Amino acid sequence: MRKNAFNNRLASQLVKALLLTVVGCSTGVSFGQRVAPKFGKGAVVLEKKLLLSAKQPNRALVLWMIDPKKNPREIANDEPYTCPDYTRGSYYSGPVRVSLINTSTGEILNTIKVLSDYEPDNDSFDLPYAIRKGYYYHVASSANDAVEHTPTLIRLRDYNGDGKPFEFALFDAPACMGLATTLIGYSETKDRVIQYAVRLEEIEGTKHSTTTTMWADYLLAKKPLSPGLWKYEVDYRGRGGSLDHWEIRYNAAKEQFEGTVTRIPGD
Repeated sequence: MRKNAFNNRLASQLVKALLLTVVGCSTGVSFGQRVAPKFGKGAVVLEKKLLLSAKQPNRALVLWMIDPKKNPREIANDEPYTCPDYTRGSYYSGPVRVSLINTSTGEILNTIKVLSDYEPDNDSFDLPYAIRKGYYYHVASSANDAVEHTPTLIRLRDYNGDGKPFEFALFDAPACMGLATTLIGYSETKDRVIQYAVRLEEIEGTKHSTTTTMWADYLLAKKPLSPGLWKYEVDYRGRGGSLDHWEIRYNAAKEQFEGTVTRIPGD
C-alpha cells in the first residue's frame, strides 16, 4: 500500500512537471488548474521547473526578467562565436529574478535578484534565449551544431553534492579568459530559493584576505573530485596574470561554499 501511494504521488508530481514545460511566457505562470502567480508589470517568464521535494511537494522555481531587451545575434551559421557568445548567443538583457512559488496557492514565497559579478551595482544580467550547443548552457544533443536553439536555463542537478537535484548554474564569460559561475537553488531547510555564497580565502605570497562572493571562476563548469569537493587550476599567466589554484568544499550546514584560491604570479 505504501509503495502504491508513493508511486501515485510521484506520478502526480511528474504530471505537474510536464505541465510546467508546456506553458508559454507571460506575466503569470500557469500550474495546471492551480492559481497563477503574478510578478508585476513588465515581467517576462523565461522558465519554470517543479521541485520534486518530499518535504514540500508543491514548490517550483521560476526564472523571470523585467522588461528585457532582446539582443539577437545575426550571423551566418558558419561564422564562429566570439568568447562572450559562449554564455550569451542571442540573449536578453535586463533585471533577472528567481522566485520560489507555492504551486497550490500561487503564492510567491520569496524572490532573489541575480546581479553580475562584474557590475554588481547594475541591476542587469544577460541570459540566452537561443544559443549553439556545446557551450555552458544545455541544448538538446540532437540539435544542429551550427544553429542557435533554445537552451535549458533551469537545469536542475545536484551541484553541491547534498544528494538533492534542486540547483541550477548560471554562467558569464565577458572575455576569453575568466568564467564567472553562480549557483541558485532551493533550500528545503529555509523553504526559500537562495543564491549560494562562496566564502573564499585568497592567498598571494604573504598576503591573505577573506571575501564572500556569489560568483566563483569556473567552479560550476568543473567536475568535482567527489560530491561537494573541487580542486582545479586556472592559468591566467599568458595574459599577464597568475596561476590560480582553487580548492572548494560545500558546507551543507551553512549552505555555502568555502575554500581557498592561491595565486602564483606569472613571470
